[in-house]
Amino acid sequence: MFKFARLLLLIGGFVLAAGPAHAAATPHDRIANLNAVLLDVMKNADQLGYKGRYAKLQPVMSGLYDFSLMSRVAVGAYWKGLEEKKRGQLRDAFKRMSVATYAARFDGYSGERFEIVSAEKSVRDTVLVKTKLIKSDGTPVALNYLTRPREGTWRVIDVFLDARFSELARLRADYTSVIKRNGFDNLLRTIEDRIKELSAE
Repeated sequence: MFKFARLLLLIGGFVLAAGPAHAAATPHDRIANLNAVLLDVMKNADQLGYKGRYAKLQPVMSGLYDFSLMSRVAVGAYWKGLEEKKRGQLRDAFKRMSVATYAARFDGYSGERFEIVSAEKSVRDTVLVKTKLIKSDGTPVALNYLTRPREGTWRVIDVFLDARFSELARLRADYTSVIKRNGFDNLLRTIEDRIKELSAE
């Protein structure tokens, strides 16, 4: 819990540094659009195949997720020691892995639907959008999105699986562990290997 609290404070600091922004589309609207695209991808999963699902998700996720911030937070203090070229490589790999993860996970449809429960103010000018993926048997799976304003639009900076587990905190623990043991270049290879695995699923 302490590590997660520190992560939220770190994200909050970046939000303050970014300054205020006034987005036309609300966080609710932004996530509703994502859900609509995800549902379309699921319904046409077989026809699209992995590459087709990736192609449909890539522009939507690139415009919604703050991959620059997320990749920076994911490597923690190691970010300061990276030259700009390696930072760019990390941002690119992180984005491609994120899209690949969604393309692999949302690979079929059997009557599921999405429901937005609420959009609530959270720490440091962020808004938490609470959603549910309702399975065909009625079982709900909570997917909550932490959003913040940047450059005139709301962007996702973290995803909470089952409403409790921060995806960014998990990645931060994994990535910093790999860098500590084997160095940054090994982290990039690990991410690239994971992308290949996802594309083969």
